Amino acid sequence: MAQGDHIYCSIYNNSKSPYHHAIDCGNDTIIHYQNNYKHGKDGIILWVPMTEFAKNRKIYIKKYDKCDPPIVVFMRAKRRLGEKNYNIFYNNCEHFAHYCKTGEPISPQVEKAKEIVGHNGIAVADGLSKNLINVIKSAELSKNYIHKNIDNILNFGRY
Repeated sequence: MAQGDHIYCSIYNNSKSPYHHAIDCGNDTIIHYQNNYKHGKDGIILWVPMTEFAKNRKIYIKKYDKCDPPIVVFMRAKRRLGEKNYNIFYNNCEHFAHYCKTGEPISPQVEKAKEIVGHNGIAVADGLSKNLINVIKSAELSKNYIHKNIDNILNFGRY
């Protein structure tokens, strides 16, 4: 692997899709769109150690017939550090890595899904995923509010 390579690995501990994508920055680091729906947080483009990205999974290099020079790829990735516009269907890690390599944000995984469920199916799924994220965020806020109030009740009169 070399600086500017579009790399990917299975999100599971096997070699099957779906895959998580990144740009190799050299020196055993990568830039990728990290997403964390589990904790109700939006995705963010981060520069992290290769080991954090790979998590002991096999890493593959995506081959391109035509792509931009490694320094252009690296600079595109670097310019987007800190971005928080993740969308699984329209701006995911594969869109990001493909954009860095070619200047075009494309996700073959999403395109394959569109072939199966169509553009309307993707739009519906996108709406459902946004609602689910909002539900998770609301639940987290409610949990924090309840814990704070329980603490206030338990501590009432102790001062």
